[in-house]
Amino acid sequence: MARDGQGLELGNADEGAVAALDFVRQEWLGFGKRFADFVAAADAEEKCPMLPLVAASLFLSMYSPEGQAAATRYRARAKTMTAGATPRELAWLAAIDAWIDGDTGQSLASFRKIVSEWPRDLLAGKLAQLLAFNRGEAETLLEVGEKLLAANQDNRFVWGMYAFGLEECHRLDEAEAAARKGLALDRNDPWAHHAIAHCLEARGRMLEGVAFLSSVSDTWSDCNSFMQTHNWWHLALFLIDLDRTDEALALHDERVWGVWKEFCEDQANAVSLLARLELRGVDVGARWADLALYLKPRLHEHLSAFHDVHYLYGLARAGERSAVTEMLASLEDRAERAKPFERELWADCVVPLAHGLAAHAAGDMPAAARLMGQAMPHLRSLGGSIAQRAVFGAIHLDALSRAGWNDAALAILQADERERPGVAAIKRALADLYRKVGRTEQALAAEYQAEQLARRYREAATRTGEAA
Repeated sequence: MARDGQGLELGNADEGAVAALDFVRQEWLGFGKRFADFVAAADAEEKCPMLPLVAASLFLSMYSPEGQAAATRYRARAKTMTAGATPRELAWLAAIDAWIDGDTGQSLASFRKIVSEWPRDLLAGKLAQLLAFNRGEAETLLEVGEKLLAANQDNRFVWGMYAFGLEECHRLDEAEAAARKGLALDRNDPWAHHAIAHCLEARGRMLEGVAFLSSVSDTWSDCNSFMQTHNWWHLALFLIDLDRTDEALALHDERVWGVWKEFCEDQANAVSLLARLELRGVDVGARWADLALYLKPRLHEHLSAFHDVHYLYGLARAGERSAVTEMLASLEDRAERAKPFERELWADCVVPLAHGLAAHAAGDMPAAARLMGQAMPHLRSLGGSIAQRAVFGAIHLDALSRAGWNDAALAILQADERERPGVAAIKRALADLYRKVGRTEQALAAEYQAEQLARRYREAATRTGEAA
């Protein structure tokens, strides 16, 4: 029986099938953009079920109706090739079946079982981590990374996969060390770059973040749309926290938005970045309107709750009132149809969060603060990373502050300052709140600290030649 480059048995595979699977594994783990070559091989394959199964997973990861339809076709083709399939390939089929049917929990369980029994299956591990990530299951993300690492310590990609699980479980020192170990094997690993960016951002180490990402950005040109735009998005977050918002806005225009405007991940990156810029007082002009053109077709998809709430806020900020009303009704309908294990996500998180985001965009800050406050305890179920979900916390904080809910806003800001003491904007916001509640001395101290930080960052940018 044939084996792939990881030593895994393949049913009915010839040399061409083995080569195609080895190629797509490297391309996917490296976030490449040559998937069309593999899809062509999957289209031509007639015997080995792993090719159409992997193709199905590729299309499912697009979180679009077109991707869902394509995945369904590839699943059907795979089912015609199961004679002589290995137990691992049949487990893959079960995982794809569950994913297409909308049961991501069962699909995740199937992929986790594959990783446990065949830990050299790095694609199964990648998909298990993707599903865990999208379900907000950080511990599962790490557990899969640990199992992969135990069997693949010589693989540079695995170190980045392990590192990201550590980071999402708040084990930042270990996460950064693991990612850097992978980069010691090969600096060209955008997922390891991404893990390090998360670690530095979580600690408020913005100057290091800009320096690090700038030093490796030359390796991203061969990455697919998501990885390119997302790593540039991370650089923009550092620039925003360094008060270099003009540069961050330029990154939005040149690197984050426009690579593949129809792709859900690129849309989420753009919505999140524009929202963060506006929260820092930046006029983003007509950019919301351009983005809304690509969001309006997605009102009723509901293939990813994380993306849904991004679409909703982008439409709301663009002033697309009828589309927002229609999408809110559609989300409420989806919540009513939620299965018991989905209720926290759709009913407890998505519906109040979406209504709160719409209220914020409309300027109704008391309603935004109240509705988003209902969703905040359930935010993790939305999926996405800690850094990605932070935009909703920032919008909620803005609503609290502007609604005059000073005590609640102050508690959040003080916690933010403890975690990221080097962000001048946090100290400025604290100064404003301290002044509102009559704590003048603390307001003056926070203003002074903010000024000192801002001066330090300006001098650093000038010294290193990074300033625009």
